[in-house]
Amino acid sequence: MADNYDNRTAVLHIIDARIQKQRVEDMKSAAKKRHIVVHDSFSDDVTHIITEYSDLEGVARILGVDVAGLLRNRVVVNVKWFSECMRAGHVIEVQDVHTVKPATQPQQTVEERDSRAASIPGYACQRITPLNHHNTRFTVALETLEKYADLRYDDNQQDYSRALAFRRASCVLKSLPGPLTNLQQLRNEILEDGVCEEVFTSIFGIGPSKAKEFISRGWSTVEDVKNGYTSADWRVLWGLCFHDDLVTPVTLKEARYISALVKRHLDAVLPGAIMEVTGGFRRGKPMGHDVDILISHPAENKIIGALPRLLHRLGTSDVVLCGKHENSSYRDDVLTTNSKLSPRGQLDHFEKWIGMIKVPNKVRGEQGVNDTSGENGAKSTSGQECDMKKCNNGKKTESQNVQIETVLYERTADNENDYSVNPTSNQKETDLEVQETTTGNNLDGSIKESLDYSDDNKTQDPKEVLRTRGDWIARRVDLIIAPYSQYYYALVGWTGSKQFNRDARTYADRELKMKLTSHGLYDLNQGRKIPASSEKEVFDNLKLPFREPIDRNC
Repeated sequence: MADNYDNRTAVLHIIDARIQKQRVEDMKSAAKKRHIVVHDSFSDDVTHIITEYSDLEGVARILGVDVAGLLRNRVVVNVKWFSECMRAGHVIEVQDVHTVKPATQPQQTVEERDSRAASIPGYACQRITPLNHHNTRFTVALETLEKYADLRYDDNQQDYSRALAFRRASCVLKSLPGPLTNLQQLRNEILEDGVCEEVFTSIFGIGPSKAKEFISRGWSTVEDVKNGYTSADWRVLWGLCFHDDLVTPVTLKEARYISALVKRHLDAVLPGAIMEVTGGFRRGKPMGHDVDILISHPAENKIIGALPRLLHRLGTSDVVLCGKHENSSYRDDVLTTNSKLSPRGQLDHFEKWIGMIKVPNKVRGEQGVNDTSGENGAKSTSGQECDMKKCNNGKKTESQNVQIETVLYERTADNENDYSVNPTSNQKETDLEVQETTTGNNLDGSIKESLDYSDDNKTQDPKEVLRTRGDWIARRVDLIIAPYSQYYYALVGWTGSKQFNRDARTYADRELKMKLTSHGLYDLNQGRKIPASSEKEVFDNLKLPFREPIDRNC
């Protein structure tokens, strides 16, 4: 389709529905640099309408005109046309492949026929995205490109948009009911520095900016950082010393062990409390980077002060290596303030503890990566005992045999749609002998002094702890405290995935005029909070079909 428009005469209008807000802003900025006019509103002056919609009828509906009026002296094009214009630096001629056609017209390209894109919901939170899908060979490549673009974000705002585009494409492919048969060849991406920043961002406490600083110093390995970098940040100090432990994936057995350990201590200090292992493990993943545990209590005020008591009990059991207790920063205006989504996720305001604990190597069912005892690692079997004295750096403790209920990923009997990682009494995989100090056993729930492990971090030398370590491996653990009135929104938020949460919040904002966070859902039109008494009710409030955790792996 020929046209006579150039940068001076073309007037573009971008339909922001189905396009992320940040991406729209990036598109407008790119057009402005090339002196191409973009109008925020649709008018008679517009010559090119840019959209992610696949048919003219959808575009006409959203603009409130009929198809004939839509096409009067203008053309409706896809985002591909805009991208090619930006690469060329000027408005290019519109080809057939660029045009958006009527829904009744047969599909023109093989890609459109095979992708079945017209039937795919626009938001990830509307789609079923299983853990195991049909397009792994494509999504692995896309996610590699996403990670690289995300790491470069601090240098270039455009890279954030690119990272998001790669993630969105990967999410769509994961949700397809069958394998994709046609895909345009992915462009080669070269790591210009010769060193990927991800090597350094795997260190606990190190972000992309600090990773770039390491590269500028000529460092290419974590060992280089250990030998040349000094920091007062406790996370970096411990993260460097136990880097080998922390980059070794956490197994499901370890997550179960940690959950059961925390649950038993939690029951001692706060009877009736509820807790869930969240994140990837709740979505069915067999391995992860850390263990996130969400804690609440049906009696709203009983949760106050529970975390310091739990930390005290864990501390006297000598399983805690380091960590920091962060107080809640929540205020009611968190629900109403229109805060911008962070490129690497939206922070919440819950009380939490972020730290590292020891897990016996035998829990993994194999000899630990850092075991120097010379003993052969015993494989875990039913009834296998775990000698926690090896987790205590040789400290003598008074022991008590305690049967730990195994945490299993299962569908609960009460609700066939409720998947959870919970302690169960009717299914046991292993019985562990846990030994703890008398102080921990006798704790009556009231303590005079709250332990702040950020202070304790300053007095312990991680190098000395590493040198004298027993038969254990260091594991990252986050404990999150949520008031019960916010619990089910927090459960959805902390379960993830990141893109599921991002699209759920975007969907709530654009389609419902509501603000969704891990603290709740706020109706901006009615000026009120929308409560939820179950995870399914969170989805009902969002007018979304309920998706089980295993189907939120976008």
